[in-house]
Amino acid sequence: LNIGLIRDFLKEVGSDLFAEAGQMDFTKLCRQMNIVSGPDEFLRPLNVGLLFFNEHPDKFFPYTQIDVVHFPEGPGADRFSEKIFKGPIHKMVRDALSYIKASLIEETVIKHPDRPEAERFYNYPYGAIEEALVNAIYHRGYDIREPVEVRVLPDCITITSQPGPDHSIPLADLRKKKFVSRRYRNRRIGEFLKELDLTG
Repeated sequence: LNIGLIRDFLKEVGSDLFAEAGQMDFTKLCRQMNIVSGPDEFLRPLNVGLLFFNEHPDKFFPYTQIDVVHFPEGPGADRFSEKIFKGPIHKMVRDALSYIKASLIEETVIKHPDRPEAERFYNYPYGAIEEALVNAIYHRGYDIREPVEVRVLPDCITITSQPGPDHSIPLADLRKKKFVSRRYRNRRIGEFLKELDLTG
């Protein structure tokens, strides 16, 4: 676990632990954050600690990455671009979202002669993409060796996260677009993402 990443996190979320982190014993700090377990002589990082506070979580959870693939002429065409994002999962999702916003979201401005206000339209709703991608990272199965994939097509964006919807949601509810799960996948990941204001 990386003390720099831990301190950055504590500072960003405004934790009282940030002021003490520089002088506190590292083991005690990790225990207070609940990112390690076991006795001192056999202390082990928890999965959530490796995913947030390690520069290379993909070494422990292969394909922990976001692949953004852009097909400007559609998936059957020869031309496409691919960008891969890795690192601590909160940084990875922010980097991917920054790239999507800067490179793939286009704004159209329509000016009207009869009023000073212009109308602004976007090819894709950034807020919806942000929510969908954060949820894909939150709810993915980190034991599955597949990346989260964002496919940007001329008429839509698809985000794929394995293993898909929670199996406790009945197929009939999925068909009605009613997504109420009886359990949470990766609850601790969700808690950290919420502290970072990445999810509600």
